[in-house]
Amino acid sequence: MDALDGLTVAEIWRYPVKSLGGESVPASLADEGGLLGDRVWAVLDGDGKLGSGKNSLRFRRVPGLLDLAARYPAEPGPARIEPPVVTGPDGTEHPVATGAADEFLRRHTGQQQVRICRDTGIMHFDEVPFTLLGTATLDWLARQLPGGPVSARRLRPNLVVHTRKPFIEETWLGRTVCIGTGKDAVHAVFDRVLERCVMVGMRQPGLTESGAVLKRIGQRDDNPLCMAIGGQITRPGLLRTGDPVTVVAS
Repeated sequence: MDALDGLTVAEIWRYPVKSLGGESVPASLADEGGLLGDRVWAVLDGDGKLGSGKNSLRFRRVPGLLDLAARYPAEPGPARIEPPVVTGPDGTEHPVATGAADEFLRRHTGQQQVRICRDTGIMHFDEVPFTLLGTATLDWLARQLPGGPVSARRLRPNLVVHTRKPFIEETWLGRTVCIGTGKDAVHAVFDRVLERCVMVGMRQPGLTESGAVLKRIGQRDDNPLCMAIGGQITRPGLLRTGDPVTVVAS
């Protein structure tokens, strides 16, 4: 295995409702479907399309979703994942279980047919269920955009790993990435560098609207418009912040 200078997990992010802000957690169970509870819920419009920051065959743009965040009132477990709670821009909380989140969402977006549903049968992930970003890559982006806040939240990764070289994670494609140690260590294989869209520059709490973010990512010489890697978990287990990250030699 490659030690790669002591890689460790810096942050773990879970997004209970697709296209809403997520929650930073100290630990999470993970299986072939990704982090347990990640994007289990989604906003649906009257045509059954998934609410998003963009339009496509599966997605319908619903402005204002990133103004909101979602969290689980109890940690998801293999036997039960409780409905999440949606937090508004003013900090008010609206439980999905009572229907209050649907009512709030309709007022917030001005769209009377939207609702929050679980397991729609349509894939809630844009591409893959598990994504990873290196801190050095995020630092590189921050240096390209002086004066504007840069946060991992713009890239919506599941895992942020302490790294020293920008884009080093892109060299891990096709290799097994081991996270943690012992019998509950998680293994993942990443097969792509993720192409970014307009969502990276959208307004979020504490982050202003910025077209410069996507523009600068698009000016990369090697992988234009791409940042962070995506793939699958191949061995279920438990992820924790501070866990060592080891990349198996190809």
